[in-house]
Amino acid sequence: MSVLKTSGLGKVYGSQKNVLYTALKDVDIEIEKGEFVGVMGPSGSGKTTLLNLLATIDKPTSGKLEINGIDPTRLNDHQLALFRRRELGFVFQDFNLLDALSVKENIILPLVMEGLKPKIIEQRLKPIVSLLQIEDLLNKRTYEISGGQKQRTAIARAIIHEPSLLLADELTGNLDSKAAKDVMDTLKKMNEELSATILMVTHDPFSASYCQRIIFIKDGRPFTQINRGSSRQVFFQQILDVQSMLGGDFDDLSFPRA
Repeated sequence: MSVLKTSGLGKVYGSQKNVLYTALKDVDIEIEKGEFVGVMGPSGSGKTTLLNLLATIDKPTSGKLEINGIDPTRLNDHQLALFRRRELGFVFQDFNLLDALSVKENIILPLVMEGLKPKIIEQRLKPIVSLLQIEDLLNKRTYEISGGQKQRTAIARAIIHEPSLLLADELTGNLDSKAAKDVMDTLKKMNEELSATILMVTHDPFSASYCQRIIFIKDGRPFTQINRGSSRQVFFQQILDVQSMLGGDFDDLSFPRA
């Protein structure tokens, strides 16, 4: 069964003068459980619009969206809030951690909101922080840890409630080269060891090379798709080749990191 399926998904925005802007049109995506998929495209191609629709932050004007067999557009506000909290995990470029809370309190927040018992919360917490190698940070405040550690904390928070789909938005955008590699290694490990289903929007070919396949969009429409073989280095070059073919602004191309 597909975790995510869109069919003919589209989004049109209007203005006060009734001038319509088509941000997305005819987007068909299908992601199976355990897949790690990237979405790339030039600035203004519709990546953010697509992510907002998948995150249920915005509603499509055409087409169909299903996450774990449920159409979130048919839910009322209360149902949608619960759906978002239980079925989706989010990782953002700017971490979105709460400074007033410790690292541990940030991570377990989704479970506390669900009213889980402390014993169950501890059982969920241990393997996650061990996998992400942040056991020693649990009692620290967010301002006491590095950017890479903040992002791994955010990933732990996003996955601890075992969502059907993890959505990541430019999650290495604020990190230096080493921290970006550590975070992507972490995400890959989560995908492989926890069968986490991940959709990541990025402009960075290095980060994208960790994905199993990349969906490219241009001018709001699907452009092409490439799949990773056995070599990440070859896949990285393929990504650069498609970016070159697409042209446009990719927010300054990134190049291989050590």
